[in-house]
Amino acid sequence: MTVDLIIKGGKVYSLYGICDGDVVIDSGGIVSLTKTSGSIDADRVIDAAGKVVLPGMIDMHVHFRDPGFTEREDFETGTAAAAAGGVTTVVDMPNTVPSVTSVKALKEKIEIANRKAMVDFALIGGAGEVEPPVLTGMAQEGVVAFKTFMTARFKELTASDSQMLDNFNTIAGTGLPCLIHAENQDIVSRWMERAIESGRVDPVAHCDFRPPIAEVEATMRTIILAGGTDVDLHICHMSAKGGVEVLAWAKADGRRVTGETSPNYLLLSEESMKSLGPYAKIDPPLRKEADQKALWRALNDGTVDVLASDHAPYPKAEKEKGWANIFDAPSGGVGIETSLPLMLDCVDKGLLRLERLVEVFSVNPARLLKLYPRKGALMPGSDADVVIVDLKREHEIKAELLHSKEKTTAYDGYKVRGAPLTTVVRGEVVMENGVLQATPGYGEFQRPIL
Repeated sequence: MTVDLIIKGGKVYSLYGICDGDVVIDSGGIVSLTKTSGSIDADRVIDAAGKVVLPGMIDMHVHFRDPGFTEREDFETGTAAAAAGGVTTVVDMPNTVPSVTSVKALKEKIEIANRKAMVDFALIGGAGEVEPPVLTGMAQEGVVAFKTFMTARFKELTASDSQMLDNFNTIAGTGLPCLIHAENQDIVSRWMERAIESGRVDPVAHCDFRPPIAEVEATMRTIILAGGTDVDLHICHMSAKGGVEVLAWAKADGRRVTGETSPNYLLLSEESMKSLGPYAKIDPPLRKEADQKALWRALNDGTVDVLASDHAPYPKAEKEKGWANIFDAPSGGVGIETSLPLMLDCVDKGLLRLERLVEVFSVNPARLLKLYPRKGALMPGSDADVVIVDLKREHEIKAELLHSKEKTTAYDGYKVRGAPLTTVVRGEVVMENGVLQATPGYGEFQRPIL
């Protein structure tokens, strides 16, 4: 028997923990995990001695800006950054132009991504003021989830409470989850008016005038609304201690809800705004140290289920406006390529177990989006999506070396320990030692397993 690839001699993540072994790969899938691959011939063998072999990361919250704002990012550069960062499946949000609020827009986006993607991709449909037949139509065409904004930044993706409730009932029938940007619109808009009236335009004003209560109230409200339906609810980019407490209550009460945070909220705080300014401006904003500690506890104890980058690039010229007036800078930043190295560094510092990192950045996203065990697992029959990491490799994050179109990051100059060395998507090496091997169009559209 001759197979395509054997990853040999590493410590392999499996259902039974991390153990010594080899990963045998053929025809894009995993054939076996074994300690006796020496009897098997392979077209290629990768020596993973001294390294750890993990299922590829799944970043379930990215904004690749394609179509509509491809000067910021597109599926080619975004997935190149993903491959470089050990991410084998990306999940793109619906707020492009046009937004994904119709079957037509969804099909157009699939066509674009099919031409450009270097890693596998899935798409999320918009659930704002959208009629039930449209939601079910997008589900039939393969979206893995729906997204609703409780703030009015994206009008067509924003739903009133009554519309949200109607959407939950429709989405429940599809078997897919509904993702929520949970912030109270009235609080956010009124406090923004107060900021303008006060004359505060410094970077920290973004945090002071977008208070945690806006997130906490919206999180509680959407959980209560969803409680009368059978929808699986997912709260995106959680940042506030109070929000985590609401999530913990909801889970203890048996409600169908999961939560997500990003490296930004774990590693940066309100204090970071003073030095990083607009480059650290995100929505919801960075919070205080107490919020950060609460997030770490929640990530480790299982309250928070998912880690995602919320990768949302903007040109440097647009970001720079925020130094003079923070409200003139857009919210969002580059993150897909740096998330895994940053979190491996946290593993090295003892803030997070490696097994838990894999759960929140690979296994849980795959389960939530109905991609498991095709994705998010190293087991026979799964796609051969693999990242080989060196837990001891020390390196510096350098903005100019990023593969995204926007060469900016709040983590420029960070020294970290731990790095992805090789990324494999469906048996093909797409990145090796920092060098991209993939070609545009290799990535495949991923439909949920229902």
